[in-house]
Amino acid sequence: MIKIFNGLNGVFYVLFGLYGLFLPQRMAAFMGMELSLLGLHQMRAISCVMAALGALLCLYIYERKDQRQITLAIIFVTLAFMTGRFLGLLLDGTGPVQTYKEIGIEFVVVALGTIFYRRG
Repeated sequence: MIKIFNGLNGVFYVLFGLYGLFLPQRMAAFMGMELSLLGLHQMRAISCVMAALGALLCLYIYERKDQRQITLAIIFVTLAFMTGRFLGLLLDGTGPVQTYKEIGIEFVVVALGTIFYRRG
């Protein structure tokens, strides 16, 4: 089960990263942003990193029998996204409903990751 969880996260990061890499305007609109030329370049760079991290996750999942370190990395990255959103709410004020939906999804990913990590 832990391999499936890790694999789904890897595939998500690959697909989400490729989406932003090749369709940065659509990714920006999805995230509620408008991009300048520099913003397009930044969106592509960040998305490329996300796709690369997803590819690494997928590669290491099948090479390693112990999935706990990979699961811990997923938990850590997801907590970083969630922390950034909470900090945004704290410093910038309450946000649109999408912010809360994303926090909810991230909470579920962290909770599932923690359960799988402990079962190891």
